[in-house]
Amino acid sequence: MRLPRLWLAGALLLVAVFLLTGLLAQPPFDAVGPVATAVFVPLWLTIAVTNAAVGVYSAGYRPQEEAPVLLAVFALPAAVAGVGWWLVSLEPIETARTPVVLLAGVALWLALALLGDLLLPGATRATALGFAAAVFLPVWLALMVVNLLIGVLAAGYGVGEELGFLLLNVLVPGVVAGGAVALSARRSAEPRPNESSA
Repeated sequence: MRLPRLWLAGALLLVAVFLLTGLLAQPPFDAVGPVATAVFVPLWLTIAVTNAAVGVYSAGYRPQEEAPVLLAVFALPAAVAGVGWWLVSLEPIETARTPVVLLAGVALWLALALLGDLLLPGATRATALGFAAAVFLPVWLALMVVNLLIGVLAAGYGVGEELGFLLLNVLVPGVVAGGAVALSARRSAEPRPNESSA
């Protein structure tokens, strides 16, 4: 059951990378697909190798057993990214940016949450979500500061105009991440009914 979840994480991460590349690129830049693919493929290879290492060192599989799994984990998302390079003619996103930013943020958070659950052996769901939030929040804040700087320096908006969008763009995915962590922690703290007293 791990492989479909890893592929889903890969798809979510790919969507986030393509959207963020389109958001952060400025016209007349027309290489969103190649740049997004160039960012995604080595990132996904690192994740696939990490998954294989977890299989070898934590689950006790032999490297020969993990090699085909590594190939399967890496190949499908990387192939989709390669096809996306040629099929998706994504231009820099200049209008209706806020919904796209929020979609990219939620996709990135979901990818990290899935990966945290899959790649942290023995971790509870609350721990995996906490780790994902600890990775997501500073990365997302940095990306949104870059987005603010693009708005101010390249698009000519005022800092005051962009600060409101910065807050919205950081808070909505941040609340999703924090809410998931809090809900998971609360659920794990609740006493479970004794199954033997039925």
